[in-house]
Amino acid sequence: MGVFLRGRWYWYRRMIDGHRVYRSLKIKRGQEAMLSGRMRQVDDEITAAHFGLPAPARGAVRFSQYVESYIKQKKHNKSVYQLKHRLGIVWRLWPDLPLGQYSPAHVRELEAALFERKLKPATVNRYMELLRNLWNCAIEDGAATANPIRAYQPFAEEGERRALSDDELGRIIDVARRMAEKPLNGIQAVFLDMALLSLATGMRLGLIVNLRREYVREDLLVVPISQTKSKRRGAGMGHGEKVKVIVLSPLAQEIIGRQVSKDDYVFPLRWRNSNAIGLTVLKIRKEANVPDFTFHQFRHTASTFVGEHSSLAVAKAILGHADLKTTLRYTHPGLAEQRASVAKLATHLEKLTRKGLINKGDAENLG
Repeated sequence: MGVFLRGRWYWYRRMIDGHRVYRSLKIKRGQEAMLSGRMRQVDDEITAAHFGLPAPARGAVRFSQYVESYIKQKKHNKSVYQLKHRLGIVWRLWPDLPLGQYSPAHVRELEAALFERKLKPATVNRYMELLRNLWNCAIEDGAATANPIRAYQPFAEEGERRALSDDELGRIIDVARRMAEKPLNGIQAVFLDMALLSLATGMRLGLIVNLRREYVREDLLVVPISQTKSKRRGAGMGHGEKVKVIVLSPLAQEIIGRQVSKDDYVFPLRWRNSNAIGLTVLKIRKEANVPDFTFHQFRHTASTFVGEHSSLAVAKAILGHADLKTTLRYTHPGLAEQRASVAKLATHLEKLTRKGLINKGDAENLG
Protein backbone atom coordinates (compact mmCIF):
# COMPACT_ATOMS: atom_id res chain seq x y z
CA MET A 1 0.00 0.00 0.00
CA GLY A 2 1.44 3.39 -0.90
CA VAL A 3 1.27 6.60 -2.89
CA PHE A 4 3.67 7.58 -5.66
CA LEU A 5 4.01 10.23 -8.36
CA ARG A 6 3.74 9.45 -12.04
CA GLY A 7 4.68 12.68 -13.77
CA ARG A 8 2.79 15.30 -11.82
CA TRP A 9 -0.12 13.04 -10.85
CA TYR A 10 -0.46 10.94 -7.69
CA TRP A 11 -1.22 7.24 -7.94
CA TYR A 12 -2.24 4.68 -5.30
CA ARG A 13 -0.77 1.15 -5.04
CA ARG A 14 -2.24 -1.70 -2.96
CA MET A 15 -1.70 -5.43 -2.56
CA ILE A 16 -4.93 -7.44 -2.15
CA ASP A 17 -5.00 -11.27 -2.12
CA GLY A 18 -1.56 -11.35 -3.70
CA HIS A 19 -2.56 -9.03 -6.52
CA ARG A 20 -1.03 -5.60 -7.00
CA VAL A 21 -3.62 -2.95 -7.91
CA TYR A 22 -2.84 0.54 -9.24
CA ARG A 23 -5.35 3.40 -9.31
CA SER A 24 -4.96 7.07 -10.21
CA LEU A 25 -5.92 9.38 -7.35
CA LYS A 26 -6.71 12.14 -9.88
CA ILE A 27 -4.78 14.57 -7.67
CA LYS A 28 -1.74 16.39 -8.94
CA ARG A 29 1.35 17.86 -7.32
CA GLY A 30 0.41 20.86 -5.20
CA GLN A 31 -2.90 19.34 -4.04
CA GLU A 32 -1.49 17.24 -1.19
CA ALA A 33 -4.13 18.58 1.23
CA MET A 34 -6.67 16.35 -0.57
CA LEU A 35 -4.54 13.18 -0.51
CA SER A 36 -5.68 11.52 2.73
CA GLY A 37 -9.40 11.73 1.93
CA ARG A 38 -8.91 10.59 -1.66
CA MET A 39 -6.72 7.65 -0.56
CA ARG A 40 -9.52 6.38 1.69
CA GLN A 41 -12.00 6.68 -1.18
CA VAL A 42 -9.82 4.73 -3.62
CA ASP A 43 -8.96 2.07 -1.03
CA ASP A 44 -12.68 1.49 -0.39
CA GLU A 45 -13.33 1.32 -4.14
CA ILE A 46 -10.57 -1.29 -4.64
CA THR A 47 -11.93 -3.42 -1.80
CA ALA A 48 -15.50 -3.22 -3.10
CA ALA A 49 -14.45 -4.09 -6.67
CA HIS A 50 -12.32 -7.06 -5.53
CA PHE A 51 -15.01 -8.67 -3.36
CA GLY A 52 -17.96 -7.75 -5.58
CA LEU A 53 -19.50 -5.32 -3.10
CA PRO A 54 -21.57 -2.24 -4.01
CA ALA A 55 -19.37 0.74 -4.88
CA PRO A 56 -19.09 3.11 -1.89
CA ALA A 57 -20.48 6.60 -2.20
CA ARG A 58 -17.73 9.11 -2.86
CA GLY A 59 -17.05 11.76 -0.26
CA ALA A 60 -17.31 15.35 -1.45
CA VAL A 61 -14.48 17.89 -1.27
CA ARG A 62 -15.36 20.77 1.02
CA PHE A 63 -14.59 24.41 0.33
CA SER A 64 -11.99 24.57 3.14
CA GLN A 65 -10.18 21.49 1.78
CA TYR A 66 -9.99 22.79 -1.76
CA VAL A 67 -8.92 26.28 -0.66
CA GLU A 68 -5.73 24.78 0.79
CA SER A 69 -5.07 22.93 -2.46
CA TYR A 70 -5.85 26.01 -4.57
CA ILE A 71 -3.46 28.23 -2.61
CA LYS A 72 -0.65 25.70 -3.11
CA GLN A 73 -1.33 25.72 -6.84
CA LYS A 74 -1.03 29.54 -6.84
CA LYS A 75 1.99 29.81 -4.53
CA HIS A 76 4.16 31.35 -7.28
CA ASN A 77 1.54 33.95 -8.15
CA LYS A 78 2.70 37.48 -7.31
CA SER A 79 -0.65 38.24 -5.67
CA VAL A 80 -0.73 35.06 -3.56
CA TYR A 81 -0.82 37.03 -0.27
CA GLN A 82 -3.87 39.00 -1.40
CA LEU A 83 -5.42 35.76 -2.65
CA LYS A 84 -4.94 34.08 0.74
CA HIS A 85 -6.34 37.13 2.55
CA ARG A 86 -9.49 37.24 0.42
CA LEU A 87 -10.11 33.50 0.59
CA GLY A 88 -9.70 33.72 4.36
CA ILE A 89 -12.46 36.34 4.50
CA VAL A 90 -14.74 34.22 2.31
CA TRP A 91 -13.98 31.21 4.49
CA ARG A 92 -15.26 33.11 7.55
CA LEU A 93 -18.35 34.46 5.78
CA TRP A 94 -19.47 31.26 4.04
CA PRO A 95 -20.65 27.89 5.43
CA ASP A 96 -18.02 25.19 4.83
CA LEU A 97 -20.00 22.99 2.41
CA PRO A 98 -18.96 20.43 -0.22
CA LEU A 99 -18.18 22.32 -3.44
CA GLY A 100 -21.16 20.74 -5.21
CA GLN A 101 -23.66 22.12 -2.70
CA TYR A 102 -23.04 25.82 -3.29
CA SER A 103 -25.69 27.58 -5.35
CA PRO A 104 -26.31 31.09 -6.77
CA ALA A 105 -28.26 31.78 -3.56
CA HIS A 106 -25.05 31.28 -1.56
CA VAL A 107 -23.29 33.67 -3.94
CA ARG A 108 -25.91 36.34 -3.31
CA GLU A 109 -25.55 35.87 0.45
CA LEU A 110 -21.78 36.26 0.14
CA GLU A 111 -22.20 39.42 -1.94
CA ALA A 112 -24.44 40.93 0.76
CA ALA A 113 -21.94 39.98 3.47
CA LEU A 114 -19.09 41.61 1.55
CA PHE A 115 -21.06 44.83 1.20
CA GLU A 116 -21.71 44.77 4.95
CA ARG A 117 -17.92 44.99 5.32
CA LYS A 118 -18.08 48.33 3.43
CA LEU A 119 -16.33 46.98 0.33
CA LYS A 120 -16.68 48.81 -2.98
CA PRO A 121 -18.45 47.17 -5.94
CA ALA A 122 -15.12 46.86 -7.79
CA THR A 123 -13.61 44.96 -4.83
CA VAL A 124 -16.63 42.65 -4.68
CA ASN A 125 -16.03 41.97 -8.38
CA ARG A 126 -12.47 40.90 -7.57
CA TYR A 127 -13.74 38.47 -4.91
CA MET A 128 -16.17 36.91 -7.38
CA GLU A 129 -13.49 36.64 -10.08
CA LEU A 130 -11.28 34.82 -7.60
CA LEU A 131 -14.05 32.36 -6.66
CA ARG A 132 -14.98 31.82 -10.32
CA ASN A 133 -11.38 30.85 -11.04
CA LEU A 134 -11.24 28.61 -7.96
CA TRP A 135 -14.32 26.69 -9.09
CA ASN A 136 -13.01 26.39 -12.64
CA CYS A 137 -9.84 24.82 -11.25
CA ALA A 138 -11.94 22.52 -9.04
CA ILE A 139 -13.93 21.36 -12.07
CA GLU A 140 -10.68 20.71 -13.95
CA ASP A 141 -9.37 18.72 -10.97
CA GLY A 142 -12.56 16.70 -10.64
CA ALA A 143 -13.48 18.19 -7.26
CA ALA A 144 -16.63 19.91 -8.60
CA THR A 145 -18.99 19.52 -11.54
CA ALA A 146 -20.58 22.97 -11.81
CA ASN A 147 -19.55 26.58 -11.09
CA PRO A 148 -22.08 28.56 -8.98
CA ILE A 149 -20.27 31.82 -9.91
CA ARG A 150 -20.56 31.21 -13.67
CA ALA A 151 -23.67 33.34 -14.18
CA TYR A 152 -22.70 36.08 -11.68
CA GLN A 153 -23.11 39.58 -13.15
CA PRO A 154 -20.30 41.93 -12.01
CA PHE A 155 -20.90 45.56 -11.14
CA ALA A 156 -20.01 48.27 -13.65
CA GLU A 157 -16.66 49.89 -12.89
CA GLU A 158 -16.35 52.42 -15.68
CA GLY A 159 -16.60 55.34 -13.25
CA GLU A 160 -13.32 54.37 -11.60
CA ARG A 161 -11.40 54.05 -14.84
CA ARG A 162 -10.10 57.50 -15.63
CA ALA A 163 -7.00 59.44 -16.44
CA LEU A 164 -5.71 62.22 -14.21
CA SER A 165 -6.20 65.82 -15.32
CA ASP A 166 -3.12 68.03 -15.71
CA ASP A 167 -4.11 69.91 -12.55
CA GLU A 168 -4.52 66.72 -10.51
CA LEU A 169 -1.29 65.32 -11.86
CA GLY A 170 0.57 68.51 -10.92
CA ARG A 171 -0.72 68.38 -7.33
CA ILE A 172 0.19 64.70 -6.99
CA ILE A 173 3.71 65.27 -8.32
CA ASP A 174 4.19 68.21 -5.94
CA VAL A 175 3.22 66.07 -2.92
CA ALA A 176 5.45 63.22 -4.11
CA ARG A 177 8.36 65.66 -4.55
CA ARG A 178 7.96 67.01 -1.01
CA MET A 179 7.92 63.46 0.34
CA ALA A 180 11.07 62.60 -1.60
CA GLU A 181 12.88 65.59 -0.09
CA LYS A 182 12.09 64.46 3.49
CA PRO A 183 11.11 60.80 3.27
CA LEU A 184 9.80 58.95 6.31
CA ASN A 185 10.44 55.55 4.71
CA GLY A 186 11.91 53.90 1.63
CA ILE A 187 8.66 54.05 -0.35
CA GLN A 188 8.36 57.82 0.04
CA ALA A 189 11.99 58.22 -1.05
CA VAL A 190 11.38 56.64 -4.47
CA PHE A 191 7.64 57.14 -5.03
CA LEU A 192 8.18 60.20 -7.24
CA ASP A 193 10.57 58.33 -9.54
CA MET A 194 8.23 55.32 -9.65
CA ALA A 195 5.35 57.62 -10.63
CA LEU A 196 7.39 59.37 -13.33
CA LEU A 197 8.56 56.02 -14.72
CA SER A 198 4.96 54.81 -14.95
CA LEU A 199 3.92 58.03 -16.70
CA ALA A 200 6.87 57.80 -19.10
CA THR A 201 6.33 54.14 -20.04
CA GLY A 202 2.80 53.13 -19.00
CA MET A 203 4.25 50.34 -16.84
CA ARG A 204 2.15 48.70 -14.13
CA LEU A 205 3.15 49.06 -10.50
CA GLY A 206 3.81 45.34 -10.12
CA LEU A 207 6.42 45.43 -12.87
CA ILE A 208 8.03 48.61 -11.54
CA VAL A 209 8.58 47.27 -8.00
CA ASN A 210 10.05 44.05 -9.43
CA LEU A 211 12.07 45.70 -12.21
CA ARG A 212 15.61 44.30 -12.60
CA ARG A 213 18.64 45.92 -14.18
CA GLU A 214 19.25 42.84 -16.31
CA TYR A 215 16.12 43.75 -18.27
CA VAL A 216 17.64 47.06 -19.45
CA ARG A 217 19.09 46.93 -22.98
CA GLU A 218 20.13 50.50 -23.88
CA ASP A 219 16.83 52.28 -24.67
CA LEU A 220 14.71 49.14 -24.22
CA LEU A 221 13.38 47.02 -21.40
CA VAL A 222 13.23 43.35 -22.36
CA VAL A 223 11.05 41.72 -19.70
CA PRO A 224 10.23 37.98 -19.61
CA ILE A 225 6.48 37.41 -19.87
CA SER A 226 6.82 35.32 -16.69
CA GLN A 227 7.49 38.59 -14.80
CA THR A 228 4.49 40.49 -16.17
CA LYS A 229 0.81 40.39 -15.24
CA SER A 230 0.16 37.50 -17.67
CA LYS A 231 2.66 35.23 -15.93
CA ARG A 232 1.28 31.93 -17.19
CA ARG A 233 1.71 32.90 -20.85
CA GLY A 234 5.43 32.28 -21.06
CA ALA A 235 8.44 30.48 -19.66
CA GLY A 236 11.32 31.96 -17.69
CA MET A 237 14.63 33.22 -19.01
CA GLY A 238 16.15 30.90 -21.54
CA HIS A 239 15.96 29.68 -25.14
CA GLY A 240 12.71 30.52 -26.90
CA GLU A 241 11.48 32.76 -24.08
CA LYS A 242 8.54 35.08 -24.59
CA VAL A 243 9.33 38.68 -23.75
CA LYS A 244 7.65 42.06 -23.53
CA VAL A 245 9.64 44.95 -25.02
CA ILE A 246 9.18 48.43 -23.54
CA VAL A 247 10.71 51.51 -25.19
CA LEU A 248 12.51 53.82 -22.74
CA SER A 249 12.52 57.56 -23.33
CA PRO A 250 15.56 59.59 -22.18
CA LEU A 251 13.58 60.54 -19.05
CA ALA A 252 12.86 56.88 -18.25
CA GLN A 253 16.51 55.96 -18.81
CA GLU A 254 17.59 58.77 -16.46
CA ILE A 255 15.16 57.64 -13.75
CA ILE A 256 16.41 54.05 -13.90
CA GLY A 257 20.05 55.14 -14.04
CA ARG A 258 19.93 57.26 -10.87
CA GLN A 259 18.53 54.53 -8.60
CA VAL A 260 20.98 53.05 -6.09
CA SER A 261 20.16 49.53 -4.94
CA LYS A 262 22.16 46.83 -3.16
CA ASP A 263 20.81 44.07 -5.41
CA ASP A 264 19.82 43.63 -9.06
CA TYR A 265 16.47 45.35 -8.57
CA VAL A 266 16.22 48.90 -9.91
CA PHE A 267 14.35 50.42 -6.95
CA PRO A 268 15.76 49.94 -3.41
CA LEU A 269 12.59 48.64 -1.78
CA ARG A 270 12.27 46.40 1.25
CA TRP A 271 9.00 44.81 0.09
CA ARG A 272 8.48 43.69 -3.53
CA ASN A 273 4.72 43.87 -3.22
CA SER A 274 2.31 46.34 -4.86
CA ASN A 275 0.37 46.68 -1.59
CA ALA A 276 3.43 48.19 0.12
CA ILE A 277 2.62 51.67 -1.28
CA GLY A 278 -0.87 51.76 0.25
CA LEU A 279 -0.14 54.22 3.07
CA THR A 280 1.77 56.51 0.70
CA VAL A 281 -1.18 56.56 -1.72
CA LEU A 282 -3.54 57.47 1.14
CA LYS A 283 -1.25 60.34 2.15
CA ILE A 284 -1.18 61.65 -1.43
CA ARG A 285 -4.98 61.42 -1.75
CA LYS A 286 -5.35 63.64 1.29
CA GLU A 287 -2.60 66.18 0.63
CA ALA A 288 -3.20 66.46 -3.14
CA ASN A 289 -6.99 66.49 -2.70
CA VAL A 290 -7.56 63.67 -5.21
CA PRO A 291 -9.80 61.31 -3.19
CA ASP A 292 -9.91 58.50 -5.77
CA PHE A 293 -6.21 58.54 -6.68
CA THR A 294 -4.58 55.16 -7.36
CA PHE A 295 -1.14 54.40 -8.75
CA HIS A 296 -2.77 52.62 -11.69
CA GLN A 297 -4.18 55.96 -12.86
CA PHE A 298 -0.66 56.85 -14.02
CA ARG A 299 -0.98 54.03 -16.56
CA HIS A 300 -4.41 55.30 -17.67
CA THR A 301 -2.98 58.83 -17.97
CA ALA A 302 -0.04 57.64 -20.07
CA SER A 303 -2.38 55.58 -22.25
CA THR A 304 -4.71 58.53 -22.84
CA PHE A 305 -1.80 60.80 -23.79
CA VAL A 306 -0.36 58.24 -26.21
CA GLY A 307 -3.81 57.66 -27.70
CA GLU A 308 -4.25 61.40 -28.30
CA HIS A 309 -0.89 61.82 -30.04
CA SER A 310 -0.55 58.55 -31.96
CA SER A 311 -2.61 55.65 -33.25
CA LEU A 312 -4.36 53.08 -31.08
CA ALA A 313 -2.06 50.45 -32.59
CA VAL A 314 0.96 52.31 -31.17
CA ALA A 315 -0.77 52.69 -27.79
CA LYS A 316 -1.55 48.96 -27.79
CA ALA A 317 2.12 48.13 -28.44
CA ILE A 318 3.45 50.53 -25.79
CA LEU A 319 1.06 49.26 -23.11
CA GLY A 320 1.63 45.62 -24.03
CA HIS A 321 -2.06 44.77 -24.50
CA ALA A 322 -2.93 41.56 -26.32
CA ASP A 323 -6.35 42.93 -27.34
CA LEU A 324 -7.16 46.37 -28.76
CA LYS A 325 -10.37 46.36 -26.69
CA THR A 326 -8.24 46.57 -23.55
CA THR A 327 -6.42 49.62 -24.92
CA LEU A 328 -9.77 51.29 -25.61
CA ARG A 329 -10.70 50.89 -21.94
CA TYR A 330 -7.48 52.69 -20.99
CA THR A 331 -7.91 55.71 -23.26
CA HIS A 332 -10.14 58.51 -21.98
CA PRO A 333 -10.56 61.28 -24.58
CA GLY A 334 -11.69 64.55 -23.03
CA LEU A 335 -14.33 66.94 -24.34
CA ALA A 336 -11.67 69.26 -25.79
CA GLU A 337 -10.24 66.42 -27.86
CA GLN A 338 -13.72 65.34 -28.98
CA ARG A 339 -14.59 68.92 -30.01
CA ALA A 340 -11.34 69.18 -31.93
CA SER A 341 -12.06 65.90 -33.71
CA VAL A 342 -15.59 66.81 -34.77
CA ALA A 343 -14.30 70.22 -35.91
CA LYS A 344 -11.72 68.46 -38.13
CA LEU A 345 -14.49 66.21 -39.45
CA ALA A 346 -16.67 69.22 -40.26
CA THR A 347 -13.76 70.93 -42.06
CA HIS A 348 -13.11 67.78 -44.08
CA LEU A 349 -16.79 67.51 -45.04
CA GLU A 350 -16.83 71.17 -46.11
CA LYS A 351 -13.89 70.47 -48.43
CA LEU A 352 -15.71 67.49 -49.92
CA THR A 353 -18.83 69.67 -50.38
CA ARG A 354 -16.85 72.33 -52.25
CA LYS A 355 -15.39 69.63 -54.49
CA GLY A 356 -18.88 68.34 -55.23
CA LEU A 357 -18.17 64.83 -53.94
CA ILE A 358 -21.21 64.99 -51.62
CA ASN A 359 -24.13 67.40 -51.61
CA LYS A 360 -24.40 70.13 -49.02
CA GLY A 361 -27.50 68.68 -47.33
CA ASP A 362 -25.69 65.42 -46.61
CA ALA A 363 -22.72 67.28 -45.11
CA GLU A 364 -24.99 69.33 -42.82
CA ASN A 365 -26.71 66.15 -41.60
CA LEU A 366 -23.34 64.51 -40.85
CA GLY A 367 -22.00 67.66 -39.14
